[in-house]
Amino acid sequence: MSEDKWMERIDYKLDKQRMKNKRKKEERMATGGVFDKYTTENIVKLQAKGLFSEFVGIISAGKEANVYFARGKDDVPLAVKIYKIDPQNTKWMKNYIIGDPRFKRIGSSTHKIIYLWSKKEYKNLKQLKRHNIRVPEPFHCVDNVLVMEYIGDKNGTPAPRLKDVDEFYNPKLLLKQILAYMRTMYLDAHLVHGDLSEYNILFWEDKPIIIDVSQGVSTYHINAPVFLKRDLINVLKFFSQFIPSSEMDDVDTVFGSIMTEYHKQ
Repeated sequence: MSEDKWMERIDYKLDKQRMKNKRKKEERMATGGVFDKYTTENIVKLQAKGLFSEFVGIISAGKEANVYFARGKDDVPLAVKIYKIDPQNTKWMKNYIIGDPRFKRIGSSTHKIIYLWSKKEYKNLKQLKRHNIRVPEPFHCVDNVLVMEYIGDKNGTPAPRLKDVDEFYNPKLLLKQILAYMRTMYLDAHLVHGDLSEYNILFWEDKPIIIDVSQGVSTYHINAPVFLKRDLINVLKFFSQFIPSSEMDDVDTVFGSIMTEYHKQ
């Protein structure tokens, strides 16, 4: 074999190995910390119940959870959120559980805290949906698996987050809708998101949809006003790049208005 042929063969083998390593890395990112024995068993049980028929692919991978695109009955698209059983996550999660009167017994087990966190998001979504706030509709929750409405096109392309949208037709109207949701959330649903920003508000069919409400707490939580003000700061800061400050209320004005109404209840 000539030297050129030999080198060509070596390069081919190296490329093949690099591609194999790349695929393995992508698979680890998609499944790492998610599909343990119990989670896999729950997925199989949910499929057996006919809740969904097929996992199509991953939508997003995060520190807290991965979200997968799946198909349900009659090919209806679904989002399946699987929370990672990671003891590192439970440390900060407790800040949004302890003090919330809806949850009395927390315990120290990593599995139990993660399962409670999943149940918390399910309950928060139900509560917000009851008050006509646009969030994904939750369908089922078991342990660390949450099945909910998929927001995006039927082919599996998810709705963009606000941060990924370059231009809005009417940013002032969009901001007004989001602030109205936040007001209703606090005054009627008695919840505060706690981590609201352009990263967890989707933009679909020209309207905002709030997601990632697992850390949302009751307004009876001692830090609820702090969380509300922080959410308002994030939202108004984002929209300040599209709307002149002279045409927007400042944080203190909006926060004061909501808190005044709240204390009148």
